[in-house]
Amino acid sequence: MSKPYLISGETLKTFGQGALGAMTFGAYHQYTTNKIMELNNEKVEIQHKYFMDKMENQHKKEMNEMENKQKILNEKLEKLEKVVSQREKQNSWW
Repeated sequence: MSKPYLISGETLKTFGQGALGAMTFGAYHQYTTNKIMELNNEKVEIQHKYFMDKMENQHKKEMNEMENKQKILNEKLEKLEKVVSQREKQNSWW
């Protein structure tokens, strides 16, 4: 007399294949998600470096312009001081 089976061998095999397939899909999904995140991090780092370089170049340009304006102003101030000192000498009482 044969024993009654609660679950057949074919059913266990099907469950096993399903579990293996689910684990494989989960592992592949995790791998692709990690790869996408790594690529996104690289993209963000490249963008950050680009914008930092751009800001640094803009800062250097602005600093050069300010230095040039400062030199021009200093030259004008020196000329003005010479003119004022000459006029003071001319208007002196002595």
